[in-house]
Amino acid sequence: MKIPFLPSRPDEPVPSGLFIAQTLWLVAGVLFLGFGGFLIYEQTDGVSVQFGAIALAIFFAAAGCACGVLGYRLFTGQRAARANLTWLGVITAVPLLMRFGRYSLLAAIIMFCVALMWLPSSNHYFKIVSPKPPKRRRR
Repeated sequence: MKIPFLPSRPDEPVPSGLFIAQTLWLVAGVLFLGFGGFLIYEQTDGVSVQFGAIALAIFFAAAGCACGVLGYRLFTGQRAARANLTWLGVITAVPLLMRFGRYSLLAAIIMFCVALMWLPSSNHYFKIVSPKPPKRRRR
């Protein structure tokens, strides 16, 4: 199935939990980009930048862009965006949560979003808006 470049938002009313998750995913994308920028700013003391800080900033930038793009796709009601955001949330939030540093608030927001996307009302919404394709029969 071909998806248009800028799909429109479905007419079906969005459950409140899913709407909160959609909004928080976009906020998480901005926070990822902000944390990455602040990390580079904090590490540049005029002499050198450590490799670990650059790698973490690149990771934050990639995660921020992915949250933004997939968050927009979630706004348009695509079931694949929910699955991709779930994997992105688990892969990024668990290490950040284990660190218990300044990034633990971001990790808590992400895990909250993942939980909201899989509530029964959200499942019902995706069954209506983006149903699974029928299974092919083998010959």
